[in-house]
Amino acid sequence: MNIFKLSKKGEYDFLVILMVVLFVVFGIVMVFSASYYTTMNVGEGDPYHYLKRQCFFAGVGLVFMLIFMRLDYHWYTNIKVATVGLGICFLLLILVFTPLGVTVNYATRWIAIMGFRITPSELAKLGLIIFTASFLADKPERIRSFTTGLVPLFVIMAVYAAIIIKQPNLSTAVVICALMVAIMLIAGLNWGYLIGFIGVFAAGMMYILTFKQNTHWYDRLTNFTNPFENKLGEGYQVSQSLIALGNGGVKGRGLGGSITKYLYLPEPQNDFILAIIGEELGFIGIAVMMICYLILIYRGFLIAVNAKDKAGMLLASGVTMMLAFQVIINVAVVTASMPATGITLPFISYGGTSLIVFLISMGMLLNISRKDSKKV
Repeated sequence: MNIFKLSKKGEYDFLVILMVVLFVVFGIVMVFSASYYTTMNVGEGDPYHYLKRQCFFAGVGLVFMLIFMRLDYHWYTNIKVATVGLGICFLLLILVFTPLGVTVNYATRWIAIMGFRITPSELAKLGLIIFTASFLADKPERIRSFTTGLVPLFVIMAVYAAIIIKQPNLSTAVVICALMVAIMLIAGLNWGYLIGFIGVFAAGMMYILTFKQNTHWYDRLTNFTNPFENKLGEGYQVSQSLIALGNGGVKGRGLGGSITKYLYLPEPQNDFILAIIGEELGFIGIAVMMICYLILIYRGFLIAVNAKDKAGMLLASGVTMMLAFQVIINVAVVTASMPATGITLPFISYGGTSLIVFLISMGMLLNISRKDSKKV
């Protein structure tokens, strides 16, 4: 099996399918391992609660992936369809601030429908990727026009980012902005705008660090530098994560052998599941997982480079960068290399909306791969 060769025209990319299935199965196993003790003692009382729900989410997500594998990407990259999809994402984000909104730990990021929580910001990420790719593929000259190309995209970016920050969810807002700018760069955006974007972001961080001290945002941005200094406060999760990784060492304590998941690390099945993976499977386990991510990311960019049209190229690039950004950010957070965020580890962390969105995006990628006509 050669990871450097593209699949033949008319065939789905087998390596993408293989990596996705492996990640989903591995995620189910690790969610069960990480959540078993917590759920049995302080949660729902059913030790299989998260296992059953993650299996359900995986099943639904795989069905959607199969649908999008077959659904021609030209249909939803039509600018009219993409605009409708973006409007639906906007409506769902607004519903967060209605009685349907669910607040957990002072954050209102979910809406409750039929006993399930939906995370609209996760859907918005994919919706904005599709819209940005469609908008720039519909009329490629837009990327060189400030008024008819850049202004609409930056206005949409600012509106969606502001709504998501209001939840509050700064990390997802930053990822959304980064993804849109990255797609614009691939489409031909002048690099000077990237410098301006970075400048605005840096100015915002400096404002918080200078004028918002003793606030939640300030603590989030600074505690990662020495989480043990405030190990019972904002630095608690990160400090426990580092302890878990240290416990795992090179080989790990064995599957199911984590100590940190015994009520030391809050909700270990969520954003910090990598710490449990490191404790149970060690550095070797994490290294193997990262290699698999790299293979999947490489295949995604290979599909993008060989896409037969601009819509396919921009869409494949967008979903692949979404995967890459979230892996990098999650690993950086768990290892105290950047401020703590609410970014999930793709396919692995517990969460229905995130898992389903990533499986849909992989279905899109596979559909593009099947229609590739160029040769490597």
